[in-house]
Amino acid sequence: MTVLRRRAPWARIVLSPSRVQGEGASEELAKALDRLVESKVPDVIIVGRGGGSLEDLWAFNEEALARAIVASPIPIVSAVGHEVDVTISDLVADLRAPTPSAAAELVVPDGVLLLSSVRAAPLRLSRGVRRAAERRRARVTDRMRVLSRTMERSIRPARQAVGMDSERLERSFQQSLEQKRAAFSMLSGRLEALSPLATLARGYSVARTSEGTVLRRVTDFHPGLQFDLKVTDGTVEANAVGPVKPGREER
Repeated sequence: MTVLRRRAPWARIVLSPSRVQGEGASEELAKALDRLVESKVPDVIIVGRGGGSLEDLWAFNEEALARAIVASPIPIVSAVGHEVDVTISDLVADLRAPTPSAAAELVVPDGVLLLSSVRAAPLRLSRGVRRAAERRRARVTDRMRVLSRTMERSIRPARQAVGMDSERLERSFQQSLEQKRAAFSMLSGRLEALSPLATLARGYSVARTSEGTVLRRVTDFHPGLQFDLKVTDGTVEANAVGPVKPGREER
């Protein structure tokens, strides 16, 4: 969950809880998987758990879960135990990840890299269009060179036609470039708005324990709790005193 939230905070996460070991765990896992498939919400499903002994992981070797994975129309990533652990679920899934954290990295893009790529896209597009225009101009120049070897009376109409084609080509490329720039600018703005740093810049903050657990509710705090408060330009250490008394929250 931490990896998913860090890499793609905009992604919707749907949980289908189940026991992962013990008698009947395989059937319970299969039912949890079926619930996700029937909801038609996920684009991809991660089936996994942390490490354990062979007996602890045995539910992922049983037929009930294996058949549910094979029958799923939604892509399944199996992430059971550690890298050295291999189960039948790993073998029948669409993709195997060595750990649940690795599975999270496989199914969502890195938001920071994605935003950087989008920001750089207009420049790449401009260079691509410029290179294409240069190639077109080179072909036009070659055509003019060939035409120049013919008689002047034959050249004049062809030269005029080429000039008109070149102007239309320039206008077409310019219009296409402006449209692409506008589209990428809009997309970049949307991704910028979804950035966690943009949220912090608007005055929000994120409270975490020293272990990195996000504190979301008043009940997560108790007097004397030490926690880190992430703001737009850094992190500060804080101590909880107690919940805000009624009437102070609006101030």
